[in-house]
Amino acid sequence: MIRIKIRRKTADKVIKRTKLRARIRKKVVGTAERPRLAVFRSTRNLYA
Repeated sequence: MIRIKIRRKTADKVIKRTKLRARIRKKVVGTAERPRLAVFRSTRNLYA
């Protein structure tokens, strides 16, 4: 009984994560001519 609940929770986490990624990928657009901007944020600076 407990194992089933744990497996269901982990499966739900995976589903939530994939839905979130799909939502983000839908907004982020890039083409060969104009690639998407990759941004790294450190504690001091922003790098793009």
